Amino acid sequence: MARRPLILDVDTGIDDAMALLYAVASPDAELVVATCAPGNAHLDAVERNTRGVLDIAGATEIDVVPGARSPLVKPLVTT
Repeated sequence: MARRPLILDVDTGIDDAMALLYAVASPDAELVVATCAPGNAHLDAVERNTRGVLDIAGATEIDVVPGARSPLVKPLVTT
């Protein structure tokens, strides 16, 4: 069976860190790119967290693409 290509859009905190690790480890999935958006933290921290998780997983070849710095409609409220 072919691996299913995935794009994950994350605001990497604990839950998204786990999703990234599961996607990298899954024999059924091929994580192609991780896009980042602020949510759990500001965009710079989210991007750093995402790259750190992929580094720990030995998957530094996966592109990490930051998105918008803030929501388009209302102010960012981090957790």
